[in-house]
Amino acid sequence: MTLNPLKKIFLFIVLAGFTAVGCKTENTENKWTPKILDKELQQKHFLPDYSFAGYKWGEESIPDFKGVIINIADFGAVPNDKKDDTEAIYSALSAANKVEGSVVLFFPIGRFILKDILYIERSNIVLRGSVADGKNATILYMPLALNELPTPKNMSELQEYLLKNNKRQIEKERGINEPFSLYAWSGGYIWTNYPGARAKSYMSEYNEPRNVLAKIVEGKRGENHFLVKNSSSLKTGAIVRINWFNTEGENSSLINYLYDNQELKIGSRHWETPDIPLTKQEVSIVGIEGNKIIIKEPLLNDLRAEWNPDVSEWKYISNVGIENLNLEFLYQEYVAHHVEDGYNGIYLTNTTHSWIKNVNFRNGDSGILTDMCSNVTIENVKTFGRKYHYAVHFGDCYNMLAKNLYIQAPVVHSLTFNTGSRSCVYTDCVVTEMPTLDQHSGLNYQNLFDNCLLYVDDPVQKLITMGGAKYWLPSHAAFSTFWNVRFNFLFENNSMDTIKITGVTDSPSERLIGITANYPIDIFYPINTYSEGINKTNIEVESLYSYQLEKRLNRNK
Repeated sequence: MTLNPLKKIFLFIVLAGFTAVGCKTENTENKWTPKILDKELQQKHFLPDYSFAGYKWGEESIPDFKGVIINIADFGAVPNDKKDDTEAIYSALSAANKVEGSVVLFFPIGRFILKDILYIERSNIVLRGSVADGKNATILYMPLALNELPTPKNMSELQEYLLKNNKRQIEKERGINEPFSLYAWSGGYIWTNYPGARAKSYMSEYNEPRNVLAKIVEGKRGENHFLVKNSSSLKTGAIVRINWFNTEGENSSLINYLYDNQELKIGSRHWETPDIPLTKQEVSIVGIEGNKIIIKEPLLNDLRAEWNPDVSEWKYISNVGIENLNLEFLYQEYVAHHVEDGYNGIYLTNTTHSWIKNVNFRNGDSGILTDMCSNVTIENVKTFGRKYHYAVHFGDCYNMLAKNLYIQAPVVHSLTFNTGSRSCVYTDCVVTEMPTLDQHSGLNYQNLFDNCLLYVDDPVQKLITMGGAKYWLPSHAAFSTFWNVRFNFLFENNSMDTIKITGVTDSPSERLIGITANYPIDIFYPINTYSEGINKTNIEVESLYSYQLEKRLNRNK
């Protein structure tokens, strides 16, 4: 029996004003502290340090960015006149790109029509609207789907990959047998990228020689330094990429290490391209002492000789902001998974130490998609309207932070760690429609769902999901974490029967801490999982991310 519709409407009215504070527990009595926070216990049950996620590693707030202001109105964009503003916006962007220092591309209050992709390919630029919420908001309206535009050149590799592998969405019960769209997980009307860089690699024939800066001798997970054979090509202040390779085949020691030495069925992508890094990490060099390299971030993994680790160049843009905007799309009913037309808002690629804040999406296929990025903060983002594929998607990225998301629209993957996602965080998030905590196969690991509240009105809703291709199984590698995740079931359960939640059953060494609901729950997560505080409310440390960040900042004072 479902909740009375009037009560449900009232709940959504209340949630419309929800902020991160609403995630906090009111009762201060009978607080409990998770044992896994004890350093000695962590020697047995490793808990990653998530505190480096986000812009400037969480150490600085998103800035009140200053720069030369380029107003789109000065180039002919007129709000609310129902005319195409694309040419005016492009002229304003061209002018902004000619500014050598910091620049703001400014959008006044009103509705502007955009019919082409805005490519942001430089650092030190902010796209700023006047206000995201309320009657007098700044609105970018996209009446066309991306698949109605000319195919971008940097999508040709993905296009070839999908055709070569005959990627299709087949749903026999619905009569669907369609090729995958280019825009199911890629592309957006605002697209950041380093000029000429690949947004994401799919085919080895497109690979170019990497610019290897140093061969690595050794390093240890969690430490902030490693040794190289020769440091002469490395510079303090540089952001570089550490690469791990599997050259040992199907039974490699690197695979065993990443999956915490558990007996698992491993997909072929883990060993079929030994010349391509199996996993990687973008790091900032803060010091060089001979051949000892000191980095800002803790190492995700050990660095062993048999994994041929090296340091290579990474080309990126930084200090890019997108703020105070509404992105709205022509209303079209969602058709099917993977065949999306491309009503996508923002696509971040090869971007670091940047931010998206105070941005709303309505009636899109995806709100924010990301690949090949690090240390981006996505804050105060809301998703409304019809069904989406993704709200905020973390793809092949590292140290990304999504904070204060409010997802009111139904989304196939509400909060998702996708292929290659590493040390990324969702914190202080609320999902009110079709909530899912999703982990896609493809060596995503050490990610965190933190202090999130999910409203569930369907008794058979699958809450913890897995996805991706079989050749990338298992669904995730070791040490992903659920911390203070709360389910609010909106259907009646007068007998207070235990509700069973099935987790990702093919993946190892998850950390489940303080998972609660308004009814008793039982979580099935079978492979070497560490759990405590299931059904135990009033956790003392409500946000692991905030707790770890505060401890680190206090330690460094």
